[in-house]
Amino acid sequence: MSSLIGLAIGLAVLFFLLYRAAPIWLDGGRRGGGPTRRLSLALVGIVAPYRYWWGARLEDMSPGEQADLLKRETAALGLARADSLRCPLCGADVPRAWALDSDGRPTAAPGPIKCPQCDFRLDACRHCAHFLPGNPPGWGRGGWSSDDWTFGRCSVYKELQPVEQVSSPEMARQLKARGFDQVRAPLPIVDSYMPPDFCTAFKLDPRRLQASGIRWPDARRVALLRMLGPFAVSRVGPGEEPTHDEQWLL
Repeated sequence: MSSLIGLAIGLAVLFFLLYRAAPIWLDGGRRGGGPTRRLSLALVGIVAPYRYWWGARLEDMSPGEQADLLKRETAALGLARADSLRCPLCGADVPRAWALDSDGRPTAAPGPIKCPQCDFRLDACRHCAHFLPGNPPGWGRGGWSSDDWTFGRCSVYKELQPVEQVSSPEMARQLKARGFDQVRAPLPIVDSYMPPDFCTAFKLDPRRLQASGIRWPDARRVALLRMLGPFAVSRVGPGEEPTHDEQWLL
């Protein structure tokens, strides 16, 4: 009995390996790859197939093939452009929302990034890694440690504020006794849906995007963003590890 179970497990593993590697081996052959390169890509594809389908495979495509692929995949997403975003509030197409940084990782495009049909903004404070949610004690109920994301503070920008607004009554009393009526404290954010006009420190937080119903760009979308520029896709080295956001392809 145990031998049959072991055989079944071995066959299942073999089937899985073939399922991952065979399509890459065959596609590489159709694109003129030699046996050594095809074997290398197939072995890497067993662990991380996206490295072939959205990496090495694109290198072997002509500019025209890449353009056709970009058009098909963008249409499959239901978007006007591969760098657009589907508004989580009204479903409208938010154009030119995504970009790639100098390391080739997804980020927000230069703002403002506004939905053309509603008040949604991708570059809102509530999506920023520097945003600290919660009501200040002087604004009514709650406090800095509350779960209210409507208000909050910015950990980057600071300004002079009355001690009553940034500290507990006891701490405010002690500060005033020492001659401090104001202290420099994190900038209050009265509406986390709108960033300050002067802000240049916005940084997307993938976990906060998820809370707003926005999916972080995966390996497929990153490849499409690369193709929006010059049709040149950089090679993904076999030694690189897949990111958390790319695990869905594995």
